[in-house]
Amino acid sequence: MSRPRIALVPLDERPACARLPRLVAAVAGVDLLVPPATAMPSLRRPGSPQLIGEWLTATAADAAVVSLETLGFGGLIASRTRPASVAAVTAAWQPLGILAARGTPVRAVTLITRTPDSSDAMEEPDYWDPHGPALHRLSAALHRACGDPARSAAPGGEPPVPPEVRADFVTRRVRNHAVNLAAMELVADGTLRSLVVGADDTAVEGLATAELHWLDGWTSWLGLRERITVRPGADEACTALVARTLLDMLGGPPPMVRVEAADPAGLERVAAYENVPVGTTAARQLEACGATPAPPGGREGAPPDVVLLVHTPDGAGDWAVAPPSGTDPTAARALARRAAELLDAGHEVAVADCAQPNGADPQLVAALAAERVLERLTAYAGWNTAGNTLGTVAAHIVAAVAARRAGHFDEQAHRRLLLHRLVEDWGWMSSERARVRRLLGSDPTRHDHVPPGHTVYGDIAAGLVARRAELPGFAQLTVDTASVRLPWSRTFEVDFTLTDTSTENSR
Repeated sequence: MSRPRIALVPLDERPACARLPRLVAAVAGVDLLVPPATAMPSLRRPGSPQLIGEWLTATAADAAVVSLETLGFGGLIASRTRPASVAAVTAAWQPLGILAARGTPVRAVTLITRTPDSSDAMEEPDYWDPHGPALHRLSAALHRACGDPARSAAPGGEPPVPPEVRADFVTRRVRNHAVNLAAMELVADGTLRSLVVGADDTAVEGLATAELHWLDGWTSWLGLRERITVRPGADEACTALVARTLLDMLGGPPPMVRVEAADPAGLERVAAYENVPVGTTAARQLEACGATPAPPGGREGAPPDVVLLVHTPDGAGDWAVAPPSGTDPTAARALARRAAELLDAGHEVAVADCAQPNGADPQLVAALAAERVLERLTAYAGWNTAGNTLGTVAAHIVAAVAARRAGHFDEQAHRRLLLHRLVEDWGWMSSERARVRRLLGSDPTRHDHVPPGHTVYGDIAAGLVARRAELPGFAQLTVDTASVRLPWSRTFEVDFTLTDTSTENSR
């Protein structure tokens, strides 16, 4: 098979949305094509749906993975802030029909609009500062009310949201919910092969949770469970669909994955920023990537292709906004020992670190390193939400298993992806980021601003190099200091390239 190509319209230009899918595709020897930067969004500046659509239909690719927010609105932030009608958004989706008519398989992602509990308006409508926390509480109250207006006032004696803010907030939500329903229709009529409906930064009570249940209900009523997945997570969704597309291209049955935890009861916990148990998220993310969750205990004659070990939520803190002073090593050591035991018995093992949001548990990384299993893993992730982490791990699992079966597995690309996640999720998010924020005097509860050329960039690069040096194995892979950048000029996320010094080749 010649090297296949997938056209990707990512959620936005951040590395989690644009670089991560490329790293996963490389594991299977597949190239990813993306729209030109001039067509894509840049933070709050929307991209051009027209230019993106023209690029999509003009690009010769074997398949396509498309963010409907980017194709319809011009990006994720634009879907939250830009005025647009349902008719205008769905009209911008016309290229999907053109691709389907050509026989090009298209998979897509659409998102349930979030309501973050913050007054930071960097990624939200301007009125989020100062009304974001009140809107978050209002969202929960409306969900509790279940259609009873008498119970929908903001609870706890909080000041009411200004009428014009409330009207815009609710109107945007109903528009975006209608857009999500229209996306489901594209699956029903055959335009889309599959659809992922994601929900990021949710809570047990809130309008996003209500909408998730409604959309999940429509999935069942339409008889589309095999083709629509509704689950927590957003930034990793395009990566999940790239993995699903790779499985189609390479052929073979869905990888079977058994989910385990050191404390099985932990799989019933709901992680921060999510609204379903982490075990449910794991199953839905695996399904979105094309894998099959194995029955507990396995099935005679059908051993799992991979065992996914989940480091379950522990409530210790949040590596972005409230870094914990320490974490409990007990569960981390138990999981690392189980990983070593399974690997020594000949099983493939992946690890999803969901213990704390927005970063990896240092105790787990240390325990995995002590057991000398880091480089033996099929996949690893520990970033942002549990949905982000589990979707990333599931995508890597599917890409690796499918590629090995088909003889297209790129060992060096696989090692690069493993190390990238470790350096970013542990080295940056739960290690260097807090130190850099202290240097800058940043408030961790709000997004900061670090202009290009700031002297701290050199310090960030040196810190990542030092953290990389602490990770055993992965010979010849080093952090390219010249590549280190803050994509949105803030410390929340970092971007960098790993260079293979043995071949002087990097991706």
